[in-house]
Amino acid sequence: MQSSQADERSAPSPLYFATMNQQSTQTELWTIMRLITWGADFFKKRNIASARLTMELLLAHVLKLNRFDLYLQFERPLNETELAKLREMVRRRANREPLQYITGEAPFYKRIFHVTPAVLIPRPETELLVEEALRRGASLRCLDIGTGSGCIGITVALERPETTVTAIDISPEALAIARQNAQQLGARNIDFHQIDLFDDERMRDLGSFDLIVANPPYIPTAEIGTLEPEVRDFEPHTALTDGDDGYRVHRRLAELFPLLCREGGNMFVELGYGQAATVRKLFERTPHRTITVLTDLDKIERILWVQK
Repeated sequence: MQSSQADERSAPSPLYFATMNQQSTQTELWTIMRLITWGADFFKKRNIASARLTMELLLAHVLKLNRFDLYLQFERPLNETELAKLREMVRRRANREPLQYITGEAPFYKRIFHVTPAVLIPRPETELLVEEALRRGASLRCLDIGTGSGCIGITVALERPETTVTAIDISPEALAIARQNAQQLGARNIDFHQIDLFDDERMRDLGSFDLIVANPPYIPTAEIGTLEPEVRDFEPHTALTDGDDGYRVHRRLAELFPLLCREGGNMFVELGYGQAATVRKLFERTPHRTITVLTDLDKIERILWVQK
């Protein structure tokens, strides 16, 4: 225990590196390489995943550089303004705030999406849903249910310019972010609507679609407390859990499938771990042609594909 405390005291604090240049000699300047080394150690001691990568990404954001360009300028010292900005970002990440909320950016399907705590952070596994929808589901009309940041619907719109995408969400804050992303990324064939999925009249008024995509909240309420702090304490709970057993929204999607999906159309729904069998049974009660469960790279059953 004493050794650990000594290690903590010997490591410079974020405040230390932010103010050091004011009274340091040339050899003590905080260069890019020195900060990467320091940050990797700092975050590792605080059990932050991918400690070195985290520091690289924070530095790249502050300096407006590509991450790999950091090593081409590794001897470059940061000025006081840059150090002050970096210090604040390091403090936030040390408090387990997600990196994506700190930088306001999240990569998804070769593009960068703006994110805030109003929307779920796009996950790599959700890219599988987009890939399968694009590969297997040609469409003229697409419905994105629970659009959040808009990453799914906007990607479909950009990859398939001939498709008209309708994106819905219950959250006005999320829709504001999605609209901003659509504008910044140049997606003109997508429109957004604030609609409650459980509002029968509003859902019926949408009409029918060739392609339906959804990444619903599927974490049971009882499991929220077991999640990592980055998820539990910062991401919107309405996008994580259905306030029930994790199947409430899936049941609603199965109920709406005959109404929303055109004959010959496709629905792709993301699944939580271990949910495939139960969700499949929900859709087996609906008019359908085939139901297929697709696995991700880790062989986890991740996507339910329903053809009408």
